[in-house]
Amino acid sequence: MKFTSFFYTLPALLLLGYSIPLVVAQIPDSQLSPDCQMPRPATLNSVNDFLAMGHFQQDCLKDVSAAVSTFTQAIKLNPYAEEPYYHRANAYAAMENYQAAVADYSKVIQKNTGRLGLTSAAYWNRARAYEKLGEKTKAISDLTQLIGNNRGPNADEYVFRANLYKDVGNKQSAIADYKVAEKLLQQYVDGVFDTGYMDDRYQQMLDKTRKELSSMGVAVTIPKVTTGSILRTIATTEVERALNLARFIPSSPNIQYFDTQLEDLYQQLATTQPQVDKSVVKNLISNAAYEKMDSLKTERSQLLAKYTPYHPNIKLIDIQTTELESLIRRNKF
Repeated sequence: MKFTSFFYTLPALLLLGYSIPLVVAQIPDSQLSPDCQMPRPATLNSVNDFLAMGHFQQDCLKDVSAAVSTFTQAIKLNPYAEEPYYHRANAYAAMENYQAAVADYSKVIQKNTGRLGLTSAAYWNRARAYEKLGEKTKAISDLTQLIGNNRGPNADEYVFRANLYKDVGNKQSAIADYKVAEKLLQQYVDGVFDTGYMDDRYQQMLDKTRKELSSMGVAVTIPKVTTGSILRTIATTEVERALNLARFIPSSPNIQYFDTQLEDLYQQLATTQPQVDKSVVKNLISNAAYEKMDSLKTERSQLLAKYTPYHPNIKLIDIQTTELESLIRRNKF
């Protein structure tokens, strides 16, 4: 998680509660980061305006010091709001001023309104800041608070705390956390929590967690066939079948080959544990089809530079795209 000079001074009247908009000077596009996606605030007249300007300075101008100053102005406007403290803490962390970051994250935690949902993020980020400061026991305490707050188990939190327990020499607690993390990560990559966690990051975390357990003398059993691998193979095979339907009729041996494969895969899926919702399968198939359609679109554009739309290769792509669209429709809820 990300720890998430140009200085604006408010007139004294504004600090006393009067609403006097400050017009923001235009900034040349040449000064903006190429990946800037944020609009410039037109005026600075409220806490939200200053927050927006602070994010613009940090993300688009890459001026974190200016962002800290602007978030400070938002705090002066409303010292009781938790959001300005949270964003200033992230900016301090980006500057590697972890002491200041800890102080602001602590403000968010003390306020603990729950209205903006920033408390959990503040605990997580404060734990990271404590780690940077070498205060690992305090970092463990923050993670323990997070894990015990009934939001549901989170593998990242267990892995982080396990690493810290390992660093401070508490082997048994580290093993216990790594074991919980391993179970959760296997569920992530198996699609138990839908497709949101089925990405390479969690597979890499799972592999690393198992290595940590093995290095501590814990026997780790790795399943030969997982639900996640079956799901991914089903999605790939469904897409390949659709592409071949552009060339062959359904009764063709080529299509029957894919049908046999899919029948076997779906039978395997029915017997694996843990079971996943049908929506997971449908989402993976649709996502794979969309991804293939994107590559076909690129290929078609390249061919159009050489041939007319009636060229056999382009016509084949058009038929394949139609088959993929049909596959997506069949997998809608």
